[in-house]
Amino acid sequence: MWRRNEILYAALGLLLLVWAVSASGLLVRVDHLLFDVGQRLDWRAAPDDVLIVAIDQDSLDRLGRWPWSRDVHSRLLATVCAGRPKAIGFDIAFSEPGEDAAADAMLGAAVAACGNVVLPLVIENPRMGGQVLESGPIPPLARAAAALGRVGVNLDEDGIARSVDTWEGVGRPAWPLMARELLRLAGQLPADAPPPPVDGAGEAGDLLARDGNRRLNFIGPAGSVARISFAQVLNGKMPPETFAGKIVLVGATAVGLSDFFPTPVSAQGHPMPGVEVQANLLLAMRDGRLIRILPLPATLALGALLALVPLLWLPRLMPLPGLLASVAWVFLLGGACIFLPVLARLWFPPTGALIAGLSAFPLWSWRRLEAARRHLDSELMRLQAILPASLLNGVPNGASTGTAGTAPAGVRRMGFEQRIAWVQEAQRTMRDLEVRRNEALAFISHDLRAPLAGAVLELESSPDSHCAHCSHSAQSERLLQSLRRAHNMAQSFVSLARAEMLEARQMRDLDLGAVLHQAADELYPFARKLGVTVVRQLPDDPVWVVGDFDLLERMAINLLQNALTHSPPGAPVTFGLDLQAEEARFWVHNRGACLRREQIAGLFQRFSRGNEEKAEERAENANRAGSTGLGLYFVRIVAERHGGSVGVDCAGAAPGEGMGVRFWVRLKRSAG
Repeated sequence: MWRRNEILYAALGLLLLVWAVSASGLLVRVDHLLFDVGQRLDWRAAPDDVLIVAIDQDSLDRLGRWPWSRDVHSRLLATVCAGRPKAIGFDIAFSEPGEDAAADAMLGAAVAACGNVVLPLVIENPRMGGQVLESGPIPPLARAAAALGRVGVNLDEDGIARSVDTWEGVGRPAWPLMARELLRLAGQLPADAPPPPVDGAGEAGDLLARDGNRRLNFIGPAGSVARISFAQVLNGKMPPETFAGKIVLVGATAVGLSDFFPTPVSAQGHPMPGVEVQANLLLAMRDGRLIRILPLPATLALGALLALVPLLWLPRLMPLPGLLASVAWVFLLGGACIFLPVLARLWFPPTGALIAGLSAFPLWSWRRLEAARRHLDSELMRLQAILPASLLNGVPNGASTGTAGTAPAGVRRMGFEQRIAWVQEAQRTMRDLEVRRNEALAFISHDLRAPLAGAVLELESSPDSHCAHCSHSAQSERLLQSLRRAHNMAQSFVSLARAEMLEARQMRDLDLGAVLHQAADELYPFARKLGVTVVRQLPDDPVWVVGDFDLLERMAINLLQNALTHSPPGAPVTFGLDLQAEEARFWVHNRGACLRREQIAGLFQRFSRGNEEKAEERAENANRAGSTGLGLYFVRIVAERHGGSVGVDCAGAAPGEGMGVRFWVRLKRSAG
């Protein structure tokens, strides 16, 4: 019951912990770190059908300061379009008219002539708390473009670009990504691409509305996507065939133009140009590698399930294996969450589950220590009640006072190590007291046995004991029976004390069949006196067990004597051995009446001779056998010290014979 309560307390603590961490986002940076590790382990070669025309430092050196005249872009566009690419995207904001209106018109004409050009739309917040604005290209360019698409990405708390909203806009998420529009024009938009939002979804007035948040899956670090210089294309060093059948992105890669983003595969030291981020986004969308983010309710549910996993082994393992299993679980969970976006295109923020996994062992250990402390406190109070006051020196003053069900104040002030040391000392004292008690009992029994045996011998050899007409013969016989019983009890105490102190190192290999034959020979005069025949069913070959010869012999004598005592007149008593591969089953059977369940329950207890036996029968049987009430208890102690067991049931001694009472002892066999 206590373990069930401790498991419930630990489970509740882990659930509260995982929900608090996951819902609050306190350790979201750890989630980001694990996601970044997975991204850096998933690099692959970029396909050659996506090409970046880079406005690099060499182009700035050759063509002059930025911004360039729009006719420069129109000449580049004419060269690229001559190669018949599938789609062209400009990661350059043409949101304001240029200084030369003719150049703007020339670029618009080139865009219209090409027919597959996507121009960017930028959604920006010009100042903190200001109105969100949608900045598209100037009207002549917007009308000429085949499509408009957004080029923005989302920056997380640490300033790293990891995700995008596939649809976004002021008031409603109406604008798609440039990457989506490029794929659509190229005929490469996958069927599982994030669909447009439902009409009316996300209505937010003048606020920014978003839909379809996905995490990026990068090809590799900056420079992984193929790029050529803007100036080289403009100077005719790249033939038009270079662009045939490709998706071309035009954008800045020069450091001075400040169009760079830290990414999971580049971080702060080597940021990635915005145009290459768009190329990675396009490739991830085309290949179905955009990563879905598990919603918060599902994250909390899965986190709760994972948080409870350590409770499958912690209640069953010792501390060190439990600690190792918990550490292995944390590493396994962390690794699985790192590779989950790579393998399943799904992101589960694992920090809550990881913190719960790290906390499971300390939490369970705390609950286990609390249970151990309560047990120690109860043992301390119990030991204080039964041990002499001289042993309580280690307990603080006032330890003996306390309310019912609570530890006394002195015990509560003790440290954990003090509690353990005091209980250990008390247990050693109790073991010493028990040894002294057994030794005293054995000495007393031994000292009583000698004079009792002498008195019995003197009475048996006196002339009056053989004189049927002597006046003192009846009185002598009664005295002799009492002395015999006292002598048997002393002998039983000696044997029982020796059995209770038996240790494995005192045992030797011996033949159980020889033990049983010797026990039967010992009781032959007693059986003959009662007129009962003893039938032996013992194997001829040795039956080897590990044990103590004298104690096993006394055990067999007790069982045979009990069977002879309670056997009906003239009915035989049978005993034998049933052998199995790893055990030997010694049994004794007589034709007595079957015992009821209530009688069987107390047979092998100390000073028990069957609660339901009539008083006259009990007295008669006790006188016949000199019963002390310790015989069957001795049998059980010897069997248990030898690693065996005892029992009794109603069964026939052999096929065709009537039912009776069968006592049995099961012992382990040895190789001999």
